[in-house]
Amino acid sequence: MKLKEKPEDFIVDELYDVKLKKSGKYLIAKLKKTNWTTQRAILAVSRALKISKVRVHYVGIKDKKAITTQLISILGINKEDIEKINIKDIEVEFLGFMDQDLSSENLIGNKFKIKLNLTKNEENNLLENIKNIQKNGFVNYFGNQRFSGGSTQNVGKYLLKKEYENALKNILMNHTGELGKKFDIIVEENWGDWKKILKECPRIFGNESSVLNYLVKNPTDYPGAIRSIHKPIRKLYIHAYQSIIWNRAVSKMIGKENSYFSSYMNEKVNFSKSKIKNQELNLIGYSSKIKSEFDKIQEKEIKKDKLNLDSFKLSSMPELKSEGSFRNLISKPSNLKYKNDILEFELERGSYATVLIDALIS
Repeated sequence: MKLKEKPEDFIVDELYDVKLKKSGKYLIAKLKKTNWTTQRAILAVSRALKISKVRVHYVGIKDKKAITTQLISILGINKEDIEKINIKDIEVEFLGFMDQDLSSENLIGNKFKIKLNLTKNEENNLLENIKNIQKNGFVNYFGNQRFSGGSTQNVGKYLLKKEYENALKNILMNHTGELGKKFDIIVEENWGDWKKILKECPRIFGNESSVLNYLVKNPTDYPGAIRSIHKPIRKLYIHAYQSIIWNRAVSKMIGKENSYFSSYMNEKVNFSKSKIKNQELNLIGYSSKIKSEFDKIQEKEIKKDKLNLDSFKLSSMPELKSEGSFRNLISKPSNLKYKNDILEFELERGSYATVLIDALIS
């Protein structure tokens, strides 16, 4: 299967619930972007407004190679400021104001419209699986994009272990693509020569540039360098580690010992007959109570990394602490349909389209 050959093949619209006012502390707008990461789009918008990027907030991160819409909030500006923004492949539409900032509670889910290039066998599997998934749902794994090829959860793991140099190496040296791999080699060969590395850092690497600019002035302050990254991104590192632990525990609970990222794939799980029910499972953190079999599996997984529940308090970087939360084991898409190579559906907040597609064509 080929997915996302062009941005227009993958369209995502955020589904939200907000109560807008005629005035307020935060301006609320709809951000539409094509072939931009959320972080780079936010940076571009802040630069166009000539304000700090920390004043522009969002709830969910959207794919780069796609056409996506999502809500953003901007502190302390007016409608006229928004109307002056002119950025290629980015549109910012004024919606109104709120006194409170956006939160995850405002995000209901996402609506997808995806062009699929399937083999005949894949298409037959998809048509066969649609009815089953409409009725029973699919295993709600975190998708591959949560982990950025593995580097994101590794950064989180090393932050939890207070191994800040290792965390930095994973931030600076685990890239994909030809440009990224060339930069990885430069970083490895010149580790500690921050000026030289910064000179070779591609402009599109915003977090890496922030880290390197800090290290040029503070060569050995690794925690400070990490703090130069926008806090929502640093929190994602911790959440990615929690997510991989959750994925591993779910895989082991349903008997797929070595499947960490994918959906249940070729293993057909009849949820109506199995012991697995649609339930919320702990996403491990410092407030988690280790009671169920699932919780014990997660605790065993973090112990392999020489971590425990208190590690999630991040005593030396408390702004990133995570008490844990809950996640549905099963996700059920709404309005799921397929016609003329186009797959459409809606998913609850936090569920991944790529995981659903894997389940559909397995």
